[in-house]
Amino acid sequence: MRKVRMHSWMMAAGMVGFLSAAIIAPAQAASAVQWGDRRAWSEDPLTAATLGPGNALVLNPSNIKVGDIEALKEARKLTASELQSLKSKVEDQDRAFDEFKRKDGSSTGSNESQLASLKHALDEQKSTIDRQKSEIEGLKRSLDDLKRSVETLSSKVK
Repeated sequence: MRKVRMHSWMMAAGMVGFLSAAIIAPAQAASAVQWGDRRAWSEDPLTAATLGPGNALVLNPSNIKVGDIEALKEARKLTASELQSLKSKVEDQDRAFDEFKRKDGSSTGSNESQLASLKHALDEQKSTIDRQKSEIEGLKRSLDDLKRSVETLSSKVK
């Protein structure tokens, strides 16, 4: 997951660089760039823009490919489904824990250790769910930022 998060940072940084260069020299970008009708393939690299000699806009391919963005979206979907699965497990264990407490109100030492063990497992799973929620939110923000950046760039290049 950390690799995906780092990957999204690299994509966002590349897009910011591209967009800032496109904003600095929009007239040059419009004259030097042609908007194609073909759909981008997963192996197509994203383009980064820099200012070259004489403030000329120079477009260079980056190490980030369109497929990387698609993989990021898929990872977000998988993480969301894993999160839902963990939530249902926690809810099931919570119900079992409550039922166990009702049945065995006067527990012995071994039952108390089992309760403590169950409670610890619940706490760990809740912590994992919270961590994955924040990672999903970060992925959503990164994708939304990237989408806005691409839309802005698309409208400026047209």
